Amino acid sequence: MGKWLPGISRRSRARARHRVSGLGTRMGGASPRPEFRAELRDRLVHASPGRDPLPEPVPVRRARRAPRVRLLPQLLSAALAVGMVTTGLTTYGSVPGDTLYPLKRAAENTLLRLSTDDAERADRGLQSASTRADEVEALLGSAAQGGENLVGQTLQAMEDTTRSAVTSLTRVRRRDAEDAEEVTGDLERFVRKQRDQIEGMLPKMDEEDQRRANGYLNYIEGLAPPG
Repeated sequence: MGKWLPGISRRSRARARHRVSGLGTRMGGASPRPEFRAELRDRLVHASPGRDPLPEPVPVRRARRAPRVRLLPQLLSAALAVGMVTTGLTTYGSVPGDTLYPLKRAAENTLLRLSTDDAERADRGLQSASTRADEVEALLGSAAQGGENLVGQTLQAMEDTTRSAVTSLTRVRRRDAEDAEEVTGDLERFVRKQRDQIEGMLPKMDEEDQRRANGYLNYIEGLAPPG
């Protein structure tokens, strides 16, 4: 038992030995379980001074879905671009009576107002007049034109646009001789195209539309020499 503290009697020392011996007997001489030893050893290793603790295990993270999130705006932008192009093409090909036709006319009028000079305004005006002729041809080839006289309305719009473009060309001719020669050539080509196209559609028109179309032909014949 080693050395005892002074002042303790032999009887007390004997009683202590007996209790210790009895404690060992009740424990049955069993040694610590292997699991307890392993756990104790791990704790001592982690708590030993001068040694770095074992690294913590890195938690396993699920694969991020960031690429899908980043891809979503790109898909939306692509779909929007396709939708805009499709709508633009549909609008450009619309004719009087179609739902998108007012949008088409509004776009043409906006371009005319944004024209920077008379030459540009005249050029766009002649393009619009040519578009009206194409629309008349499309209406005449359609099985149903609706209750309104869309052909007559489109012919009137064509004539109004042509007259506005000719007014702008007149100002260009007066201002610059070089520009006047160029716009005169453009006008001659426009007159030839319009005359051939309108004359080819006359047999398909009713009497009222024929009268209106012939009046337009008489007007453009005086704008440039016939080809």
